[in-house]
Amino acid sequence: MSPFVRNVIASLFLVPIFVFLGWLLSGVSLSEEEFQKRITKKETKLVSLGWDRRSGNLLIVQLEFKPEYFTKEDRFRAWLEEPLLVAKEKGWLQNSTIVAFPPEIGNYLFLMDSRKELLDLETEDSAWDWAIFFKRILPKNLFQHLFNGEAVSLQIAEDSKERYERIFGNLARMYGVQILAGSICLPSPEIKEGKLSIKEGEWQERAYIFDSSGKFLEGSLLRTNSHKSLPEKEILPEVWVANLSSGRLGVVFTEDLKSPQLEELVKKTYVSKWIGLGSEEDEGKFREWIKNSSFESSGQIQFSGKGWNREFPAKSFAKTRYGSPEPIEGQKGNLIINIFF
Repeated sequence: MSPFVRNVIASLFLVPIFVFLGWLLSGVSLSEEEFQKRITKKETKLVSLGWDRRSGNLLIVQLEFKPEYFTKEDRFRAWLEEPLLVAKEKGWLQNSTIVAFPPEIGNYLFLMDSRKELLDLETEDSAWDWAIFFKRILPKNLFQHLFNGEAVSLQIAEDSKERYERIFGNLARMYGVQILAGSICLPSPEIKEGKLSIKEGEWQERAYIFDSSGKFLEGSLLRTNSHKSLPEKEILPEVWVANLSSGRLGVVFTEDLKSPQLEELVKKTYVSKWIGLGSEEDEGKFREWIKNSSFESSGQIQFSGKGWNREFPAKSFAKTRYGSPEPIEGQKGNLIINIFF
């Protein structure tokens, strides 16, 4: 075989390798210019129920989901803060206000400072798998021989936890409100003295509330049917009764309504104010249940929009004791629902 032929054959093997290595090393995050091109600003719809008796209120903040908002901390914070500024102008933020953000909102913080390729993958799971891969090949992790997938996942979870705590805690403190910060899936999460810690172990998706000082309220709500954490055996549904400055508020994941035990658990609490963290899986059952109830105040919070292969229902609503759920039909896009207690 001539040297020329050998070189040609070698190049056929080496060129793809060098191209692949170049792709690995040349990855960049989403630039501000690209971010602006991908995001279309839309009007925020407003709904308000009841009268201000200075007894507190529930602010349901439905956001239009875009993975791009999670790529930088300042983008994510601005996205969360925009509806708070609108509510402040309307006079809806008080010392006893509880602001509810959509469930799963903490699950996408792994996208922070990630490569922009993750945004265009087909599924959320593939985005997570590639995030682990790219984290694993970072020079600092290669130097520390951090190749284990669980160790890298824990590293990502720790970063997400810190951002979740910092961003929502700062917003709660800045606006002087309590915030139901959706939910976040983390390994073996535990709250002690207003701080959240994690460690290697079973991943759990839980909902948390920040008080107006920016610390975690005691307690949390486990999502028993999380697609992020799959328990080995069926777990009974939970309800969480949070003690707020405006009184007791019950929190549930709406897909748990399919379990006959949930209604009995709710009855035993004697709580008259409820917020449901919505799911694609409840198929309107929670809305119908609330419609036929005599709770003083209640509502549901969900995302609107699309992300990867998922489409969020955009069926947030609120209801007073003698009223009907409003809006009457699901409203796509950004929506703020205020309900006075």
